[in-house]
Amino acid sequence: MLAAVFRWCHLHLFPLDLASQDCLLGMEFSGRDSCGQRVMGLLAAKGLASVVDARQDFLWPVPDDWSLEQAATVPVAYSTAFYALVVRGRIRASETVLVHSGSGAVGQAAISVALQRGCRVLATVGSATKRKYLRQRFPQLNDSCFADSRDSNFWRTLRKLTRGRGVDVVLNSLAEDKLQSSVQLLAQHGRFLEIGKFDLSNNAPLGMVEFYDDNDTEYVYIVKCPWSSFFYPGHFNIDYFTLH
Repeated sequence: MLAAVFRWCHLHLFPLDLASQDCLLGMEFSGRDSCGQRVMGLLAAKGLASVVDARQDFLWPVPDDWSLEQAATVPVAYSTAFYALVVRGRIRASETVLVHSGSGAVGQAAISVALQRGCRVLATVGSATKRKYLRQRFPQLNDSCFADSRDSNFWRTLRKLTRGRGVDVVLNSLAEDKLQSSVQLLAQHGRFLEIGKFDLSNNAPLGMVEFYDDNDTEYVYIVKCPWSSFFYPGHFNIDYFTLH
């Protein structure tokens, strides 16, 4: 039995060896392995199937209190968050990390990873209901940790909250003026991690003046990550994130 979660993507975003093939849907899945153990896993593509050929490095045991349907929603979100924040963003304890759309799958995964690493987390959400949910999900966060993702002036709130310093890392999924506002929040030597596609697809301009402070910007797309070096043995596992 396999449960797959699949997403539509532009074909040019897939690796060349996959872009011309049929049935590309599905990057994450859950099911039973050849030993009958419940597992969830990650693929470059073709996860929407009754049988998949998965690497052992990208399989994780499903917790006993999770259904297979629930487990199938976890690998892409946590892999994206881990690869962005830890591998590319190089987050360190005591740094301030801004996570946009914090109540989404990647947002929640990113908050979990950042908190586990000892970072201070700020998040944007689109409603009071989502803010309340995240406060319940992550008791380490209080009301001052949140800003409104639907208002491009959120950067003023967060700039004041950081006493004018800004944040060390931005995990961005917002677009247009909200993306520009996010860049303005970078502290000196900050890292801007872009996981959205809207502005890239539209070739939107990015104000370069913000990079006078020696800031970095990276585009993170998990399909194009170097799979052979994505994780090193034992580093990415279900217990590492203490998921519940």
